[in-house]
Amino acid sequence: MKIFLNDRVVEFVPNAPSNPLPTDMITEYENAGKLEEAWLDFERYDQYRKFFVVDRSVAPDNPDPGNLLPLLSYPGVLQSFREFTTFFKYIPAAGGLVKNEKGEYLFIHRLGFWDLPKGKIDKKDLSFPGMTIHDQEAARNAAVREVTEETGIKTVSITGNLPSTWHIYTAKEKRILKQTAWFQMAGDSSDTLKPQTSEGIFLVKWTPPNAIHCILTHTYASIRELLLEVIF
Repeated sequence: MKIFLNDRVVEFVPNAPSNPLPTDMITEYENAGKLEEAWLDFERYDQYRKFFVVDRSVAPDNPDPGNLLPLLSYPGVLQSFREFTTFFKYIPAAGGLVKNEKGEYLFIHRLGFWDLPKGKIDKKDLSFPGMTIHDQEAARNAAVREVTEETGIKTVSITGNLPSTWHIYTAKEKRILKQTAWFQMAGDSSDTLKPQTSEGIFLVKWTPPNAIHCILTHTYASIRELLLEVIF
């Protein structure tokens, strides 16, 4: 699995790369202390573009934690990954890749980048007492809510699950690790689109598949990877 720090990548792998690049940092997982020390070095030195955490317990029969909610309670989650998440404040989010009846995809433009509509999972997304923000249904509720709020689209429904994305950023001097659970959605091109300007969104646009290459060059690395995996 991959975690993005801007356009830099943290990756948990079973074996070290056979032909590492000078821009790769590789650490063999031993314990949380050494992992954090290596991570801080990677974060500090921009010349390193990829941070490989070699964990030999990674195996094909281990589930990918990128697709799991709840995150850390699942027994198949790697110990190295579980410990890595403790270095950050964890925020779960959800969003949607919306496709209309013409085969076009819905994108927003925010802060100079093309993006997909998404937002934090919070208490308003809980359907019944006892549900937590880590439950799959809460993620689905949040995804639909965020898509409708950020784009103005009214007719939208979830048609499938997509891989989660992970990224690290800093807010108010705190390191944040955000997991975004993504869903495939169906929308109606006849709906009036209205960008949520209060969230810094000033353009919402349906884009045909043959024009998505323009999106790829002006979007975030985690979104680019998702689009390349599920559309192309």
